[in-house]
Amino acid sequence: MTEAWLLTDEVAIRRAAGNPNGSVELDLPRPNKLESLPDPKAILRSLLIRATEFSSPRRKRSFERDIAERARLVAEYTDDFSALRALQAFQAFEAELRGVLSTMASP
Repeated sequence: MTEAWLLTDEVAIRRAAGNPNGSVELDLPRPNKLESLPDPKAILRSLLIRATEFSSPRRKRSFERDIAERARLVAEYTDDFSALRALQAFQAFEAELRGVLSTMASP
């Protein structure tokens, strides 16, 4: 599910792809459709490759070798996860995280 959560921030995807000023249309899925995506990891990979706007197959292959690192960068570059708060899985994640953090803060 975490890959699906990374499909909401076009700026973060473009930055992670190394092309922050790109202009190709990425067509990100709507946040309310994220939980029903069949393969969010493949979609994220495809979006990252599209965002590079590479024309050379050789450069594309080189980029694909680093795709896992690029996906990690999307998470790092995402500033706002508020669009995900409507999703049940994200709500559960936030609740669990709050519980763990409050346990850690207690003496």
